[in-house]
Amino acid sequence: MLLLYDFLSALAVLIYSPLLCLKKGPENRTVFVAERLGLSGYDKTDVWVHAVSVGEVMACVPFLKALKKEFPEKRITLSTTTYTGQKVARDSFHEADRIMYMPLDAGLIMRRVVGLLRPEIFITVETELWPALFRALKQRGCRIVVLNGRISIRSFTGYKRFDFFMKKVLSYVDFFYMQGRGDAERVTEIGADRHKVGVMGNFKFDITFASAKRQDWVELISSRVLLAASTHRGEEDIILEAFESVRRFCPDIRLIIAPRHPERFDEVAEMLKKRGLKFIRRTEIRSKEQRAKGKGHGLQITDHGVYDVILLDTIGELSQVFSIATIAFIGGSLVPVGGHNILEPAYWGRPIIFGPHMDNFPFAADFLEGRAAVRVADAKDVEAAVKGLLMDGDEAARMGQRARAMVEKNTGAVKKAIELVRGFIGTA
Repeated sequence: MLLLYDFLSALAVLIYSPLLCLKKGPENRTVFVAERLGLSGYDKTDVWVHAVSVGEVMACVPFLKALKKEFPEKRITLSTTTYTGQKVARDSFHEADRIMYMPLDAGLIMRRVVGLLRPEIFITVETELWPALFRALKQRGCRIVVLNGRISIRSFTGYKRFDFFMKKVLSYVDFFYMQGRGDAERVTEIGADRHKVGVMGNFKFDITFASAKRQDWVELISSRVLLAASTHRGEEDIILEAFESVRRFCPDIRLIIAPRHPERFDEVAEMLKKRGLKFIRRTEIRSKEQRAKGKGHGLQITDHGVYDVILLDTIGELSQVFSIATIAFIGGSLVPVGGHNILEPAYWGRPIIFGPHMDNFPFAADFLEGRAAVRVADAKDVEAAVKGLLMDGDEAARMGQRARAMVEKNTGAVKKAIELVRGFIGTA
């Protein structure tokens, strides 16, 4: 079966290679293409950690910093798949000896990359499984560990169709440290050795945001803010419809909308124009040496005026906005995407609303049960939830406090992960 995978992956590389040159986003396209094809120069590393994109990188930064502190002499390479993940990695983990793009998972490519990097241990975050890479690593005697492992019900169903293949791939892994018992049971059922599976909790509960210095432009906001974070196509219209209704009830409310994918910034800007909303892009705000005027009347910036909406068209600033949000809506949840991180607003003690599709965050159900969040299904629900929280400020504050308590109760995953890795590095 792995021979067939090698053939299909090689064919995919041939087809995909020309598209790499056209892919939008990477600032240094030459480096991006070279690293994705495994043609870059690679130096010996000790620990290779892979985190796919923004969410995974942010979740594992506390672990990465603890890892470097625990093993200061070890060279650490961090890889990501997306360019947005690259940017966050470079901004958040300066201690890395190298940050690179994950090469495409084809036999020839991975054998070359692994042969040059020669890591003692490879750590993949949130159950990213790479058959060609895993095989090349084991042939070099490298340890392989899955940390913060998660297998959604949807992924589990797909894996089960190929359990005869998955069992072989999973056999390369030395230990699976999963987020919850359900994840541990699912990875065991698709072929992992149950003696190599444990439950560690979730890295995301250990994220600390207090050290992030706010940008000047954030300090200019004086009104109450509805933050629509990490929105997807199909959600912006719902949020905008609800926001327009809420504004008739609460004229001083302002909206900050942050599309999940940068390539959609212009698309969302067009939506705002069509609705006649007065908006400004974050990149158009010249924040230095500017002052907020007209306190209580929303964002007023010298030479700009007053705005109904800020379109957050940058990467890496969303965490700071959570800290000043009055109410936070979590995107990817009104459409079947699986939802995004509810722990950032929870950390800041903000009331949270999200849609019915939170499959990526099973603990969202605990937030609902503990009255630390509100679930909505459409524009009318969003409108009602926002109005209710604005009218009852005491309950909104209590909801935020309950959300913060959920985070504090579930910390400790980083410590468990470091203890596990210590054992493997010590015996490698």
